[in-house]
Amino acid sequence: MKKLLIIFLTFLFLTNFANSQSRFGELTEIRDEKMRGKDGQWVRPHPGPFIWNHIEKEKGKFNWEEADKYVVYAQEHNQTILATIWPHANWEQKSCKRKKAKSPFGKRFTKYLSKPCSMDEYRNFLVKLVDRYDGDGLNDMPGLTKPIKYWDVMNEPEFKMFFKGSKEDFVEIFNFSSKVIKEKQPDAVIVMAGAAGMFPESKKYWKVVLPKIKDHFDIANIHHISGPDGQCDKQLWVDEFADLLKSTDVDKPIWLTEAMTCGPPVKAWVNAFLNGAELIIDVGVNAPGRKMSKKGRKKLNEFIAEYDGFTSIKSISEKKVEFTYSDGSSKTLEF
Repeated sequence: MKKLLIIFLTFLFLTNFANSQSRFGELTEIRDEKMRGKDGQWVRPHPGPFIWNHIEKEKGKFNWEEADKYVVYAQEHNQTILATIWPHANWEQKSCKRKKAKSPFGKRFTKYLSKPCSMDEYRNFLVKLVDRYDGDGLNDMPGLTKPIKYWDVMNEPEFKMFFKGSKEDFVEIFNFSSKVIKEKQPDAVIVMAGAAGMFPESKKYWKVVLPKIKDHFDIANIHHISGPDGQCDKQLWVDEFADLLKSTDVDKPIWLTEAMTCGPPVKAWVNAFLNGAELIIDVGVNAPGRKMSKKGRKKLNEFIAEYDGFTSIKSISEKKVEFTYSDGSSKTLEF
């Protein structure tokens, strides 16, 4: 792991975001009023409504009610959705006698987590999903004003609780999904399935997989969840993830789409930005696991309100950074 000394050096990164784009977001759950995200920021519904099994519970019968609720809410609150696609449907996996699996999402999720029996059936679902929310004016959700452009294909596949399949199965599903989405929605942005930290087993997994999928995603994706021992990485794994990407010849922007910290959150967020993160999505106030203190949450919210929308960041000293904005202005932060 790189030493904290790296942030003492000036580190400037250029953004590929629109100048007005937020740098922050939250995991969301529409059933929970405290987990619906903030106005004008990113939201990543988790597990979210974009689950094959929820939308097509029976072959050929599509129900968009739950997914539409998330999209309508996001539109009304000027939120940008990062939609996670789950390529599993109970009826489809039963057709070739896949084995059942346990997930952390319980009864509200699918009972199967394997590779689809039929990639053609999966394609049919995927095309209809993208078609409903791509905003091209054909077969769109009624009242769609803010299309979904960002698609997160699967989640932490190195963990069996999210995907019950081989590395080769994951690569096939991911690359297939990316191609189908891009064919239907050429301006779509494909986000890599989030790596579950940079533990040895995760590094080993992605060292093999990244070279095989790197031509099929636009944004690299890392998660940071505090471990059972309460420890967390000072850079929220972004530094080690950047090193892994470099070692596999992957030159992509980095998003941190699940951020949980056990220390001062502002310091952790700043370290992550300094090490290359362009977007940070917090796990949210009621996410399972270790909770952020009320004091920490208050400081993080104040930090986001004051410094969001920056185009670059650089380190001035050990505990001081400067944010620059598209209008040429700048703000400093001591943390």
